[in-house]
Amino acid sequence: MTEKLNINDDVKVLKLNILKENLKQNWNLDTDIWNEEFPHDFRFEDTYLQLSFILRDFNIDELKHLIYITNLFDVRNYNHDISTLINNYVKSCVEYLNHEIDGKADEYFKKYDKNNNCFSYEKKIKEALSKHKIQYSLFFYGTLKASEVRKAVLGEKIKYHETTNGFLTHYKVFQVKDANYPLIKFTNNEEDVVQGLLISNISLNELNKLDKFEGINYFRQYVKINVAGKLYDSQIYIPDKNLLHSEPWDYEKWYNNDMQSFFNNEFDLNGVKEIKN
Repeated sequence: MTEKLNINDDVKVLKLNILKENLKQNWNLDTDIWNEEFPHDFRFEDTYLQLSFILRDFNIDELKHLIYITNLFDVRNYNHDISTLINNYVKSCVEYLNHEIDGKADEYFKKYDKNNNCFSYEKKIKEALSKHKIQYSLFFYGTLKASEVRKAVLGEKIKYHETTNGFLTHYKVFQVKDANYPLIKFTNNEEDVVQGLLISNISLNELNKLDKFEGINYFRQYVKINVAGKLYDSQIYIPDKNLLHSEPWDYEKWYNNDMQSFFNNEFDLNGVKEIKN
C-alpha cells in the first residue's frame, strides 16, 4: 500500500536505517530488535531518542545516499571507508552519552579531542560523501514530461538521462486554475493512477535547477513508482499550499495545444510564474 509520507518521519526512518545497518554489521548484535536490546553497558533502549542528534546536518537526499553506499550486500556500491566513519561516529556518540549519564562529560573530552570526538565525525562523513556523485530519481507527470521543457531547464545533458515510463497510484493530476501547468493531489484511492516519466540519474546540479524552476509553490515528496510491476523509490514535485485547480490534466492536449503558451506566459528558470487570482 502506498502511503503519504511525512517529511519529518522520513528523516527519522532514514536515520534508523543507517543506524540499524551499520551497527548490526560491525557490532554483531544478535537480534533484529536491535534498538531495544543494546548491550547493557550502554544503558538505554530507545536508541533513536538518545541518538536523534546524529547526522543532524544531513538532508534527506544525503541520508538516502548514505544508506545506498553502506549496504554491505551491494558489493558494487558499498563504501567501506564511509561505513567505518559512521560506525566510529555512533560508537563515539554512545560513549559520550554514557559519560554524560555519569556526569563525566569532561572526562570524555579529555579522552577525545576535537578531531576524534563524536561531534567531529559529521564533517568527516560529509567530506567523504562529497567525493561521490550522488544521483537522484524524479518522476515527472506534468510539463517536465516534455523533452522540450526539460531541455530548456537542464540543457543538452538530458540526452544522457535514463528514462522509462512508469505510474504512480493513489494520486490524481489536475490543471492549475487559469494556468498552463498542473498540480498533483494525493487521493488515497488505489484506482487513481498517474502515468509519467521516471528519470533515475539526475545530478545534484540538475536537481537544484529543477527545484528553482518549480518555484516556491512546490516541494519534493518521496513516492514509489511502478515500472513493469517493480517498485522504485523516486520523488515528485507536489504543491505545498492549496492551489486552485480545474479539470483533470490532459498532457497530450497540453503538449499539442498549450505548450507554447506555457513557454510564452509561465515558463521561468527562476520559478514558474505564479498565477494571481
